[in-house]
Amino acid sequence: METNKLFQEKYENFQKAVNRQEAAYVPNAMTNNGGGFFWGGKTAFDVAGDHEAYAKAISSFLDETWMDGQVLSGLTTTPRLSTTFPTAENRFAEDGTLTHLQVPHMQPDEYDQLIADPRAYIANVLLPRKYPYLFENREKTKDILKTYAEEQFDNFVVQMPYTNQYMKDHYGVYTFVNLCMLNTPLDHIFDYFRGFRGTLTDLRRYPDKVKAALDAIWEYKTAAMVAAPYNAAAGYAFQPCHIPAYLSPKQFREFYWPYEKRLIEWVHSYGGKIFLVMEGRWENIWDCFLEVPKDSLVLNVDDDDILKVNEVLGGHQILCGGLKLGDTRLKTFEEMKDDIKRVIDTCAPGGGFIFCADKGFVPPGDVNRTLIECYNFAHEYSKK
Repeated sequence: METNKLFQEKYENFQKAVNRQEAAYVPNAMTNNGGGFFWGGKTAFDVAGDHEAYAKAISSFLDETWMDGQVLSGLTTTPRLSTTFPTAENRFAEDGTLTHLQVPHMQPDEYDQLIADPRAYIANVLLPRKYPYLFENREKTKDILKTYAEEQFDNFVVQMPYTNQYMKDHYGVYTFVNLCMLNTPLDHIFDYFRGFRGTLTDLRRYPDKVKAALDAIWEYKTAAMVAAPYNAAAGYAFQPCHIPAYLSPKQFREFYWPYEKRLIEWVHSYGGKIFLVMEGRWENIWDCFLEVPKDSLVLNVDDDDILKVNEVLGGHQILCGGLKLGDTRLKTFEEMKDDIKRVIDTCAPGGGFIFCADKGFVPPGDVNRTLIECYNFAHEYSKK
């Protein structure tokens, strides 16, 4: 089939599915955080700086796979930043795998400084502590920041759009999220300030300080954004949620949900949706998503049982998932076949369901023969 016609077919079918209309089949989707490289024996090191080679390498497995849509392919495109910023959290391992090394730099007795002025605290305390080499030599710093600007421009302005267009032109794949990356204040503290142990400890020891910091971070980072219109025509906002699986229901409702609900209602008020990645298990807080408008979210189900999620939320929010990535590394396609049938038979009727791996493709082996066979089978089976 001609590629632009194939894209139109996939796009229209995807829109029907997420709008709970009668679709020809259940759409397949993926998040490809660099894992696609390894299928063809490449790494990010091999293709950095060559936009076409990068797009071709990260998507070569699609020659054998039916895929309708994607969240993204390649969140970080270049290994240059790993050497330029040796203390950065997101970096490439020696084998080319994108990794995250959480090294929190904020101390627990610094909440008052963060609350008083987040911008000043980040600039005057955290930045020198985390990147001391930026304050050693002015000329060296200029070179480092020049590299940073060049790589960020190449990543988000050139390579990601180029890869998205390549996927569309060669495979008819629809990129349904945009570069509006949402984050709640508590995830921000978890990711960039206090880390896993520090944040969970602070919630018990200094709950009032944490709450005040959340309000300060919201005003500094998010308030101006939600005061402006959301551009729903650009696609779904993207939100990977990191800390909720580690919170009690009480902590979630007190420290996370008020800000999350505001984000959801903001995007929905302009006709948009949030693609929300439910990292880990969320069973004890599913009911919160019944409090926000119907179909305001596409929930990417991770470790939760999607059949149980469907019982509670399937009639109220769009669900995305159903394929356990870990199982594709340990089981044969024949061993997984019946589970795929069960997921589609249960979740697909009435629309509102996207078949997708529970996690993004990251290290070698995530894109494997069983994964490909599962995706292709789901496409064919759902057409019936």
